[in-house]
Amino acid sequence: MIEITSYLRTKSGSFVDVAEASFPPADPSYVEGAIDMTINGVRILDQELWDYVDELWAYIGDMVLKLADEDEVSTYFPDQPIRLLFKRLGGGLVLVSLTYDDVKRTVPVEERELVDALQRSGTEFFTRMKELLPENALGYDDALTRLTR
Repeated sequence: MIEITSYLRTKSGSFVDVAEASFPPADPSYVEGAIDMTINGVRILDQELWDYVDELWAYIGDMVLKLADEDEVSTYFPDQPIRLLFKRLGGGLVLVSLTYDDVKRTVPVEERELVDALQRSGTEFFTRMKELLPENALGYDDALTRLTR
């Protein structure tokens, strides 16, 4: 089971679910936020790891695209040395791994389930962001195309 929720970070440092946001981010060039992602009961991403959330979603979309052709894909967060890795294990499984400092979170998951969940949640995120920041719509459309290809 995969649960993914995207958040925008407010000026006060709190988080609001992007689906419920009633305001655009303060700076359309630097959209602060977080992704909560729990896979099979293991929390991989959380609000403590906030960053430029639209860029992070674009990076994850690129990982999904590359995973179609490669057995191991990874990215770093936009503004910090946190590495997210997807590694094919065989038998339809992918190891999802997040590492930074002395922290390592890993969990195996069905590849199709992972890709479907990321495509669905990423589509919801970028669709909502196009409403909140129409000036960024072209970039969000491009990221969405790579994620769902």
